[in-house]
Amino acid sequence: MLDPPKHADSRKPERLPASLRQARILHAFEESTFVTIGELARIFNVSAMTIRRDLDALDRQGLLERTRGGALPPVRDAQMNEPAFDMRRQESAGQKVTIAKAGAALVGEGMSLGIDVGTTTLALAEKLGSRRDIRVITSSLRAATYLAGRDTPVYTLAGQVRTPELSITGPQAVDSVKSHFLDIAFIGVAALDEYGFYDYSPEDSEVKRAFMANAAKVVALCDSSKFERRAFSRVSPLSQVNVLITDAMPPSAIADALARAKVEICVA
Repeated sequence: MLDPPKHADSRKPERLPASLRQARILHAFEESTFVTIGELARIFNVSAMTIRRDLDALDRQGLLERTRGGALPPVRDAQMNEPAFDMRRQESAGQKVTIAKAGAALVGEGMSLGIDVGTTTLALAEKLGSRRDIRVITSSLRAATYLAGRDTPVYTLAGQVRTPELSITGPQAVDSVKSHFLDIAFIGVAALDEYGFYDYSPEDSEVKRAFMANAAKVVALCDSSKFERRAFSRVSPLSQVNVLITDAMPPSAIADALARAKVEICVA
């Protein structure tokens, strides 16, 4: 962690100019991936409010990312805009099919499933096609259409259709999920790092969280191209997921964070 600033009188720590203090705050990220407001206030002998102003100023400059209670290193590989669905479906297509197959293997007879929107969750729906011994509730019109065409019992949420993703969103969608118990919720994500799971859409993220809150088990489907990335909306911390199904072992920082969060990693 950052050493306290040097000063002549050890009894009265020197008050640094804001610009120098902010430079030293940035230096702290060379030794730590998370810095708290309380820690910085103690080191620089200033109030928590002063540190909050410093962090807000650095955040506005894109030099770090403010969080509740502190800050994170600046995002180096964040994708804010949602690529087209068909384009995303072609990316890592083989890995997504492999992940979907592993997810389908978790589904037992008589289970009620929540299937989120996304390209990997659509691949999962395709692996479950023609199964009549399960019930599926989904926020994806693509998944619903596929399953209904193969006589799998499937239910869609009430709510507004978000185009071109063809997902169902809004307060009614969230309420629809709350009225069901799910044995497993399968969640698609756009990005994953040691701080959580991410998606492009805040609207879809709300529905994802509803699925997660109403399921006995939460399974995230995420191919390795999404590791060490962030997207616009943080869906949840790692601890809200029980199982991560992926195609390769995550980098050590993510793997360690998943282990601390007690998330089972399944490499398909």
